[in-house]
Amino acid sequence: MSATYKLLVTDSEFLTAALTQSKVSVWFRLDPDPIGHLIDYGGIVEGYTPDSIKLAGSHFVRERFEFRAEIK
Repeated sequence: MSATYKLLVTDSEFLTAALTQSKVSVWFRLDPDPIGHLIDYGGIVEGYTPDSIKLAGSHFVRERFEFRAEIK
């Protein structure tokens, strides 16, 4: 079974994920790495700024990580 996800980048994508209560995970990926490494299972988006995303009480820097919303 393969997981399907949407990569979140824009504020409107984070707002949609927050409103729909989508589970968002945090990933680290360097360019040649096609899959990346799971950093945190994350959770529901609790807030976002131009610099960071708050998931399950933790803040993550937007520039450093990828944020993936689970699609059911």
